[in-house]
Amino acid sequence: MTRTPMRRYRALAGSLAVTVVLATAAVATAQTGAPTPVIDSHPRKVDFGRTATIKGHLENGLPGDEVTLQRRRGNNDWWAVSTKPVDDDLQVVFKRRDMKRVTNYRLVYSDEVQEIETYSEPIKVRVAPKLTLRVRPNDTFVGNRVKLTGRLLPIKSARYVKLKQKVRGEWHTIKKVPVNDGRYSASFKARHKGFRKVRAVFGGDGISTGQRATKNLTIYRPDRATWYGPGFYGNRTACGKTLRSGTLGVAHRSLPCGAKVSILYRGRTVTVTVIDRGPYTHANWDLTEETAERLGFSGTGTIGVTR
Repeated sequence: MTRTPMRRYRALAGSLAVTVVLATAAVATAQTGAPTPVIDSHPRKVDFGRTATIKGHLENGLPGDEVTLQRRRGNNDWWAVSTKPVDDDLQVVFKRRDMKRVTNYRLVYSDEVQEIETYSEPIKVRVAPKLTLRVRPNDTFVGNRVKLTGRLLPIKSARYVKLKQKVRGEWHTIKKVPVNDGRYSASFKARHKGFRKVRAVFGGDGISTGQRATKNLTIYRPDRATWYGPGFYGNRTACGKTLRSGTLGVAHRSLPCGAKVSILYRGRTVTVTVIDRGPYTHANWDLTEETAERLGFSGTGTIGVTR
């Protein structure tokens, strides 16, 4: 009878010791936590076909632990892209080359022994499509037609591009055209002389962000011209400039001295300033000899001007 309390005391003490050990282990586990991947940086947007760099680290991990980069597919399933070990600083870097579509990514750590799997917060990398625009010709006369062509990648059905022209500071839609097999084409009539900008605009969809491509276009008004020079070299022009054989410029009856004029002749272009008064013939422009030679102009003929 006297030994029973002692046995109960020893049994109780042993039970308390086990409980303390288990509690201590539980606290340590809670403080340490399972290894968890974290994405530290990523590009918000990349161009079509370029590389996206995704950097992360593994919290509570060990050097050499492996982390997997996953990509979300169209059916919302996650697909493993690449697996790498973290370095001594628990860092990991993934480079996704040849990006083609907007996609979500996440990092995953898996421990098959302890059956642990942890994920980072997913991130989205947006991809701008490859949109090109070609203008033919870049220099043309009022009334002629201008052809606009280009490509939109990646190839996807039911895509459209808006073609626009900037007139007096405002963009006006020329037409909306479909993209077939990644290509589009349209034409329009050049109606107003001057320097213009034309643009192709894609509004974006589920696999690409919006994109635009802009090109310059110069539309010329036809007018009659002559040229001059020999016999006048060494003289001062009406604008106070000494005329020489290599002088670029043009004479006009009313435009102010120094005014810039772009001239088109048989596909060649040159931009010069008004340096003299004239011509004193039926034509409206008188080109210096050097200007005429650069254009391949001789005698009397029709040129294109932007003034």
